[in-house]
Amino acid sequence: MSVNYIPRVTQLDAVQLDLQVEELFKELVFQATKYVEPRYLQPLLPEIELLIRTWIFKYSVYDKKSTFGQQMLSLSYKADNFSRSKLYWYYGYTIGLKYLKDRAIYSFTSNTKVQNIVSKLETFQLMGDIFSFCRFIQTGKYPMFIDLLLGLRLTAEKLTREDLTDFSWTRELLWHNLIELIGTTIAIINIFGLRRKLTSVLKYAWWRKHVKSNAVSTAPVMSLQTVCVCCNNKPVLPHTMGCNHIFCYYCIVANKIADEDFACPKCYYNGKEVNKYIMP
Repeated sequence: MSVNYIPRVTQLDAVQLDLQVEELFKELVFQATKYVEPRYLQPLLPEIELLIRTWIFKYSVYDKKSTFGQQMLSLSYKADNFSRSKLYWYYGYTIGLKYLKDRAIYSFTSNTKVQNIVSKLETFQLMGDIFSFCRFIQTGKYPMFIDLLLGLRLTAEKLTREDLTDFSWTRELLWHNLIELIGTTIAIINIFGLRRKLTSVLKYAWWRKHVKSNAVSTAPVMSLQTVCVCCNNKPVLPHTMGCNHIFCYYCIVANKIADEDFACPKCYYNGKEVNKYIMP
């Protein structure tokens, strides 16, 4: 008789175990080849990792319809819903795409078009992972995005970890995954661009007057007490962008690259040109 309910933490454990199994295999292979000169192995790293992942896939998902991590926890995919075509799609998404990305990074580093395609694929996978994880937290089904895409459901004859009374540990694991998800999401958000868009959308809010750009007629003056308005340190290669405040070159350029409509944090002046500060 199969188990009707599989705890979320058990499914997450299986995913983490799969990652650890792959890392263990890589470590063993690299340990066995540690005396081989790196110049021989380095160009073949994507192929070596492809062979390792393919071997793991062959003797786990392909043969037994369950990953090694799932087998350790007595879990498996429902065999009647795991057709051969789904096996190929599973392999292509979990292994094929990783190989294409690694090979593109090694062989087409200077090819902008290829790198843009790789970046779009990574963004698609990331957004898919975020969506599937949020759905998994809510429903307890499909811990991985590929499971959701192919409709692969997990089943279990028994639970090897039946002492699930330590709910604080369970919450800690779920909280750790949620924090990692939030950190990944924040990393792809343009904070300055978001603030600018919110400013235009909430134009009737009370802080609209505070954010409104103020044209400053006075010229910037640099003294011994002057600090960069971005990092609050002594300006390195001082530059300006039209207001009476001074920036480090790297501070202003980095912010302008991140958001072309970046405004001065002090006076909210949106200068379009960045100029080197010249002592009067």
